[in-house]
Amino acid sequence: MADSVVFLRSMQYFGDQLAAFPLLYQLKQSRPGRSIKVVAHDPIEAYYTNLPWVDEFVQADRLIDKYRAITRKTDLVIALHHSSEQYGALALLRWPALRLGFKNQRVTDFVWNRSWPKDMDEYIGLANLNLLRRAYDFAPEAAAQACMTSIAANAQPSTTRADVVMMPGGGAGQFKRWGVRNYVALADQLKTQLGPDTRFCFVLGPAEVEETAYLQNLARSDFQLLISQPIADIAYVALHSRLIIANDCGPSHLAQNTCRPYVGLFNEPNLEWFWSRDNSASVTPSNGTTDIQSISVDQVFAACQKVLA
Repeated sequence: MADSVVFLRSMQYFGDQLAAFPLLYQLKQSRPGRSIKVVAHDPIEAYYTNLPWVDEFVQADRLIDKYRAITRKTDLVIALHHSSEQYGALALLRWPALRLGFKNQRVTDFVWNRSWPKDMDEYIGLANLNLLRRAYDFAPEAAAQACMTSIAANAQPSTTRADVVMMPGGGAGQFKRWGVRNYVALADQLKTQLGPDTRFCFVLGPAEVEETAYLQNLARSDFQLLISQPIADIAYVALHSRLIIANDCGPSHLAQNTCRPYVGLFNEPNLEWFWSRDNSASVTPSNGTTDIQSISVDQVFAACQKVLA
């Protein structure tokens, strides 16, 4: 039986799940010795069963199964959904001692005795942590970084550090991908500031076939390619980097939660997926379009200089 039940948002992309990891990590730190049950509508078990902070995963696509996930032993429920009424109704019926949810002008908002106002301009991972802060005292950035450090502890011994990490992917489509040739041109420009011995790591997934082939053909000694590697390896190189540049892709959420200097590239402003900090910058097209290819290398280089200052 679980002491804590966390209802995840109904989203299947890798990045959507990564944004919940710091909350689960911090929940385990704030409630040591208590078990955590994660409940999701979608078949996303593979993202959670290897996390040391998750004791049980339940896929529940029926309301009755979600109801049964909350037991008599459950004293805390967290609902990361911000639009559905059903999670407030479930918490009302089961009435655990601690009920955490987002306030979002819903009929069931009154159910939550620890709440945080939903703001679509707040980074989703930070919003999750701010919700948990209504019940426990901690610093969000420290929690996120500690979460990534915990994940990185399982990196393969062969994983090599790099000065700059680049993430040219974008699983949702080409409209999210600032091209790999732009990244290579940016690498050359960054060397003028960071030094000729600067090393770069490109994080690539199974969807980046063309990008991988292009970089392999370059055969540059200052480039290392991290191709379809575990998240522990990605977290490790990100944590030990001086700078990270990424498209709006799944691994970018690992990068943002390391709290290292970060530049995110977007086809349009998307603040729910960008953690705005003193050492981060978001770059979007400046010509009034949503064409990510219209972003110049000089624009991104200027953003890099800003976050490194």
